[in-house]
Amino acid sequence: MRRLGIVPVLTLALFTSVACSSELPEDAAAGEAEEHVTELKSYWADAKKLDLGDLSRVAVGFATDGLNDGLSTGNFALRFEPPQVFGVAAEPNKVLPASARVKGLGEVVTGLGARFGENEIGTEVNKLRLERLRAGGDEYYVESGFLMRAGIGHSWSFDAPGFPVQTSLGFDANTELSSRVIIATPDSGLVSLLNAPLKALKETRGFVYPRSSAEIRKMKVGESFALRGQGKLGANVGLGMPLLVAEPTGGVLYRVVASAGVSTVVGGQVDVQLVRLAGDEVAIDVGVENGRGLSVRAGISDGFGIKGVCEDRERCLRPVTLGGRSVDLAKLVEKAVEKRLNQYLTFSVDAGASSSSGRISMSRIRVHLDGGNKEEVDRALEQALHLDLRLAQAMYNRDLDQKDPAVRVDFDAVRASTTSTRNFGFELLGMNVYHRAVVEKEGTFVVQTPEGTRAILFDSLNKHGGWFQTDHGFTRVGVAAQTLDAKNPDNFRSEANLFIQTVASDSHLDDDLLIDAGDALILSVAGAKALETLDSFGNALDAAVKTKCFIAAKPAAGKNGHHTAAQLDEKCVVALLDDPAHVRLRTEGLAAFDKEIAGLAEDYKKLLHEVAFTRLALQSVGSDNPDAFNGPNASITVDYRLDDKALEVLTARTKEQYRAALREYLATVQMDRIDNARGKTTKEAARRDVDAKWSRDLDALAGVFDKQVKAYRLIQEAERLVPQVLAGKRYSTYPLGVRFSVDGDLAKSYESAVLESTSGDRARAAASLFDALYKESDRINAALFDEHTAAFPLLALVPPKNVQLGLDIKTDTKSTFWQNRERFQKASFRSVALAAQGSESSIISAGMFDLDRVIAGQ
Repeated sequence: MRRLGIVPVLTLALFTSVACSSELPEDAAAGEAEEHVTELKSYWADAKKLDLGDLSRVAVGFATDGLNDGLSTGNFALRFEPPQVFGVAAEPNKVLPASARVKGLGEVVTGLGARFGENEIGTEVNKLRLERLRAGGDEYYVESGFLMRAGIGHSWSFDAPGFPVQTSLGFDANTELSSRVIIATPDSGLVSLLNAPLKALKETRGFVYPRSSAEIRKMKVGESFALRGQGKLGANVGLGMPLLVAEPTGGVLYRVVASAGVSTVVGGQVDVQLVRLAGDEVAIDVGVENGRGLSVRAGISDGFGIKGVCEDRERCLRPVTLGGRSVDLAKLVEKAVEKRLNQYLTFSVDAGASSSSGRISMSRIRVHLDGGNKEEVDRALEQALHLDLRLAQAMYNRDLDQKDPAVRVDFDAVRASTTSTRNFGFELLGMNVYHRAVVEKEGTFVVQTPEGTRAILFDSLNKHGGWFQTDHGFTRVGVAAQTLDAKNPDNFRSEANLFIQTVASDSHLDDDLLIDAGDALILSVAGAKALETLDSFGNALDAAVKTKCFIAAKPAAGKNGHHTAAQLDEKCVVALLDDPAHVRLRTEGLAAFDKEIAGLAEDYKKLLHEVAFTRLALQSVGSDNPDAFNGPNASITVDYRLDDKALEVLTARTKEQYRAALREYLATVQMDRIDNARGKTTKEAARRDVDAKWSRDLDALAGVFDKQVKAYRLIQEAERLVPQVLAGKRYSTYPLGVRFSVDGDLAKSYESAVLESTSGDRARAAASLFDALYKESDRINAALFDEHTAAFPLLALVPPKNVQLGLDIKTDTKSTFWQNRERFQKASFRSVALAAQGSESSIISAGMFDLDRVIAGQ
């Protein structure tokens, strides 16, 4: 049990959540019937019945002869970047014009697979390039970048129908265009490509940019081109995705599921990139930098890629009654998408290896040139290359039931809008940016699609406080991911995780701060019996130091006498460490504890062994030091991560189970360990003390727990209902949710609309569980801090097999002129950092990247 001193008082001031133990919060109201999501009202349209003629009749063409001729003859003012050459392996001795050097694509691909994942687009494309070179089709790929001055008359835009106002999509007429072209070549063509890349390209294959789908087909595997400039792109977002709408109750109680499509126009520094893949496949990636939403309109009729009318001939996004008032779903969805889109477009990122770090992928489309209706496929290609994605998106939505559709959409701005995206920008389909990242090790990245399409959302909260020599704080992160494999749409995963980290430190450790935190961890993972086994040995060590080496304070004797403060005799403690009885208590105590945890996994046993070793080391030198400046600098960090299954287990617990875990935690940190060794108290007596002191507060926290886990379960129930409600219908297994609040002004209610993935809703609900318990823990003036009171009972409710756990104990036991810390050195009080992962734990990752770094970069 720690001496509390004044630290909790300051904690109250820092976090301003003062509550009296005699007052129960509204959250703790008992006896309320639990709500359930037992049905969803469905408004669903069959996209198969949508006529796409209004889009497929719009012919915009590919590149023009004039543009190709002007580029190849040098009639346009061009500025070139130094070309980059890649072979199977680096060729440092090969002499090339302009000091070019041959870099090794094999080295790049090996690094990409290990670091970025096999399914990421950069890995996929460069692996295909390497395979072609190894097969002997060509010997090199050359990557050329150049800038075309404004006013060249590129004709890369068109007047697009179907928007509320007349809209031209593509690149602005007088904008400056950047371009990148990658071409495969034998050794015989390498020098000419380096000296005059565009002229050689035109002479070699007849075009710089393809003028037809036939010329796209003529491109070799791995060849690509990219264009970037000021302009506008158009897209329909949310097609085929179940859209759940919640009651405005403050929680997330979904009542409606509807199909929706929202027409959008985005302006900014836009780009389009095309790469030839294997077989008849090409991929097109469209993105924007410094983007802004210019138009957002929910579809309420049929046309231009959106099926807005349901089977009952009423619009799907119709007025419905929610929260006792009529709500227009079209306006609600429109506002939610507009808000989410603009958040996505303005997200600040930093990707050191890319020259365009603010670039956001809006959509990625894969097209099979031999698939479907050739004329329709050609039109979709033409329009996508001119930055109109609507036809390609509509074809994919229409053909969701086909195993091998002609067009497949990996993601769009809504499906990706829950992602904090850092990517390779305008060089996404290139080679040199990956060489800088993997070989030259410049920059770090987080990209979006390692396993199909993964959207990652995170909500991070960090609080820190302390007083004088102590410091404490926590980090709580809710993480969500929805993973959709476009090649296997049924292979969809919706996941929520909760990461909790608590930190406590003391620059001059003089009490049982670390012991309390360590005991709480042992209790949560190994249980009360293992901890009580350790108590019987460790507390005896502590009591022996107190009995043999503690010098009590002496009051002043006589008028001129001096008061002598209590102190710990350092030499006595150092000598006691060699006492056979003292040594036996440590060794036998650790052995007995190890026996109690023998059934745990090896990494858990190793971690808890170190926690027990630390406790016995501290108790062997006395945990209660009257000299507040004599202890070592020490800290303990406990980091645990609950995966989707762990959260399911946790939120299925009852409030009685939570209350019991909280009671046991409080009894553990409140019990006086020396009194326990001397027979003056027991763990059961400590439990009774907790009941007497905090019974109503335990009820209050149990009520908060109950309310929060019920909120989580409501979202889970709605997710599980979607396949039942939409049985027999074609849809993308990627549900999104809309939440809003009721306001007297209906317009303000629409403005409050929030669009989120259902896994994101669950992650926020899990985060809210911890946040609410942390806030309510202020009612209890217990040892340790409020964050520990919130964190450890939750951990105790989840089996270790579902948890990732980290421990970091840092110590500095060096003596100084003023402080002698020999006893800590002799007791082997040491730093330790360990991690354990449950056998069934599957934590969300950013694929090839460190999710912790993603979160830290928020």
